[in-house]
Amino acid sequence: MKTLGAVAASLAGLAAFCAPVARAQQAGPSSSDALTEIIVTAERRPENLQTTPIAVTVLSADELVQKGVVQMSDLQTASPSLSITPAGLTANVNIRGIGLDSGSPSVVPGVATYREGLWQPPILTTDSFYDIGSVEILRGPQGTFVGSNSTGGAIFINSRDPDFNGLHGDVQAQVGNYSEWGTQGALNLPIDDAWAARVAFAVHERDSFYTNIGSQLTAVPQQFNPPGALDEKNARFGLLGKPIDDLEILLKVEVNDKSTGGYAYKPVPTTEYAPYASPDPWVLNYDHFTLNDELGVRTSLKIDWDIAGSGVTLRSISGDQFMCVHNVYDNDGTSSTLPGPPALVNTQAIIERPLTQEFNLISPSTGPLQWIFGTFYLHDIREVVLNIQSQAIPVSIVPDFTQILESAAVFGQVSYQIVPRLQLQVGLRYTYDKNSVPSGEGVTINLGIPGAPPIFANSSGQETDSATTGKVALNWTVNDANFLYAFAAKGFKAGGFNPGSAGFPQSNFAPETVWDYELGWKANFFEDHLRTSLGGFFNNYTDLQVGAFNPTTAQATLINTGKSIIKGGEFELHGRFAGLHVDAGAAYVNSRLGAISLVNTEALPPGTTLPQCASGAVPPACFDYNPYIVNLSGSENPFSPQWTFNAGVEYEMPIAASDTLTPRINYSYIGHQWTTLFEERATDYLGSQGLWSGSLTYQHKEWRVQAYGLNLANKVYVSGQTSPGTNPNNEFFGNPRQYGLRVYRTF
Repeated sequence: MKTLGAVAASLAGLAAFCAPVARAQQAGPSSSDALTEIIVTAERRPENLQTTPIAVTVLSADELVQKGVVQMSDLQTASPSLSITPAGLTANVNIRGIGLDSGSPSVVPGVATYREGLWQPPILTTDSFYDIGSVEILRGPQGTFVGSNSTGGAIFINSRDPDFNGLHGDVQAQVGNYSEWGTQGALNLPIDDAWAARVAFAVHERDSFYTNIGSQLTAVPQQFNPPGALDEKNARFGLLGKPIDDLEILLKVEVNDKSTGGYAYKPVPTTEYAPYASPDPWVLNYDHFTLNDELGVRTSLKIDWDIAGSGVTLRSISGDQFMCVHNVYDNDGTSSTLPGPPALVNTQAIIERPLTQEFNLISPSTGPLQWIFGTFYLHDIREVVLNIQSQAIPVSIVPDFTQILESAAVFGQVSYQIVPRLQLQVGLRYTYDKNSVPSGEGVTINLGIPGAPPIFANSSGQETDSATTGKVALNWTVNDANFLYAFAAKGFKAGGFNPGSAGFPQSNFAPETVWDYELGWKANFFEDHLRTSLGGFFNNYTDLQVGAFNPTTAQATLINTGKSIIKGGEFELHGRFAGLHVDAGAAYVNSRLGAISLVNTEALPPGTTLPQCASGAVPPACFDYNPYIVNLSGSENPFSPQWTFNAGVEYEMPIAASDTLTPRINYSYIGHQWTTLFEERATDYLGSQGLWSGSLTYQHKEWRVQAYGLNLANKVYVSGQTSPGTNPNNEFFGNPRQYGLRVYRTF
C-alpha cells in the first residue's frame, strides 16, 4: 500500500508540525469557553472522541436541534459520507456508498442501526427524535463490535437515561406552517437513593404537503389522513437502579405510533405512467385511498455488574421488540379515470419481532492492557402479507410468508500499550448467520377466471453463512493535541436467497466481504477551541451484493459482482471562540464496480414479464433478453454521492445580564446519486441538493424561544425512489420550506 504509506508519512509530518504550533497558541482564547469533551460509547466503553481510532460523527441533543435534525433521514445533512433516501416502507441508508439499494424489507442492510443498543430491522426508521442523549454515526465496516451486516458502518441512537440529580425535566411546544404543531417533554424522577425514573413523550401532527385531486376523493374513508400527512405519538419510560454496590440496572420501554396517510410519490417523468400524473410536484392523482400505519414497541434491559469490585464489568443487554406496519399503496400514482395503463393497488402488512441478547466482559479502562469480550444472539421473525391487485383485470397476487433471521457471534478486542503513547489494538469476531423461509410458504396467484384454480409459487429457501472478521490498529498519541491512527479491518454482510418462481428453483447470493484500510489524524488547537478530524480510506470489496434482473425467471433478484473498489477521504471540524461556534464536515467518495453485465430493465419494452428463450424456443412464448444485456463494469455504486458537505455557524450575543440571542445558519450539500447501476439519467438520477436551514434563538434563564426555518430557499428536489429499477418507478420529493416557532423550558 504505497499510497497509504505516503499518506501516513504526511499525517505524521503534519502532527509533528502542529505540536509546536499548538504550544505556541497558549496565549490564545481562554479555556473557560472551550469545547467540551465528547464521549463515544459504540465500542462498549466510554472513550474520548479525539482519541478513538474510528471515523465517527457524534451529535448531542442540542446539536440535533440546531442543525434541524428531527428524524433519522435528516442525519445526512449533518454527517459526511452519509446518504439516506426514502424508498417507501424502508429507507436506503448508505455510508460511503455501501448500505441498502433495495426497497424489500427482506434484504439485510449494510449499515446497522441500533437504538438503545438494540439492532433495528430496515422498517420503522422514520419516527421523530425526542429526548435524545446522542447519535453516533460510525463510518466504515464495524467487524468487531457490530459484526455482520455492517459493511458500510453503523448508527447508534441513544435516548437520555434517568439520573440521580434530583427532580428536573423539560417541556417544549411547537407550531409551524402546514398546520404543524407538536409538544414534547421529559421528567426525571428520583425515587430514592437507589432508583430513579424518567418519562418522556412527544406528539406531532402536520398537514400533507400535497393535494390529491384523484378520483378517490369522494370515496376515501373519513378516518384516513391524506397521503403525506403526519400524526405521530411517542412515549418512553426509563428506570435506573443501583440496588446494591457495583450493580446498575437500566430498563427502557418505548412505544411509537405513527400514521402518514400513505406514501406521497409521483411517477418518474420519463416513464409510461407520467403522462397521467399532474406536472405539479405537490399535486397527487391517486385513484385509491392510501394508508401507512406504523406501530413499534421496544423494550431494552441493560445490567452492569462490577464483579466483586474488581473493575471488571459483566454487562448484559437484552432486547424485545415488536413492529407492525400496515400499508395501502396506489402503486402507479395515477387515476383510473384517465386513459392509460391499468391502475395497480397493493395492500401490505408486516409484523416483525426481533429478540436480541448480548453479553460483554469489560476490563478496567486503566493500565497498559485493556480488553473486551462478548457474545451476541439475534432471532428475528418477520411475517409478510402482500396483496397486489389490478383495478382493470381481475388478478390478485398474494405473497404470504414468514422469514426467520438468526445470527450468533462471539467477539473480542485487546488493546496493549507497546510503549508510552503507542497502542496496538486487535479485534476478532466470528459470526454465524441463517436466513430462511419455511417450506410450503410462498405466493398465491388468483387469475380471476371462473373455474381456474389458483397458482402457488413456493418462496421457501435457506442461506447459511459464517465468517471471521476483525481489526488490527496502531494508535499513536503524538502529544496532548494530536492523535494518529492506522488500521486494517474486515467487514462481512450475510448472503441470502431469491425465491424460485414458475417452476424455477431458488437461487442464492453469497455474502459480501470488505477489507477497509484507513488512516486518520485528530487534532486540537487553541486550547481545545478548535478540533479537527481528517481521514482517508481504501475499501476492497469482494462479492458486492447488487439488485439485478434475472432473465431466466423474469424476476428481480440479488446477485454478486466481482471485486469493487471504494476510496476517498473525510474531514470534520468544530470550533468555539467566545460566542462564535462553527462546525463543518466534508467527504469525497469514489466507487467503482467490478466486472458485471446485466439486463438493462430501463430499456425493456413495457410489460415484459416472460422468461428468457431457451434453445429452440421462439417468441411470443418467451423473450430474448440478449440484446438488452449491457456491461456495467466501472459503474458507481447506487446511492453513492461523490461529494457531501455540511457546515453551520452561530453567534451567541449577550443582550442582558442573563439573556442571549443566537442566530444560526446551516448549509448541507449532497452530490448527485444514481438509483441503479445503469446510470440512466432519465430514470435513475437523483440530482444534487444544497439545502439551507437556520434559526434565531432567544434564551432567558430556563426559557428558550426559537424561530426556525428548513429548506429556506424552498428548493424542489427529488429525494428518493420506490423500488428503483422496477415498474412502476415512482419518486419522492424532499420537504418544501417549513418554518415555525418552538418554546422550550427546563425545570
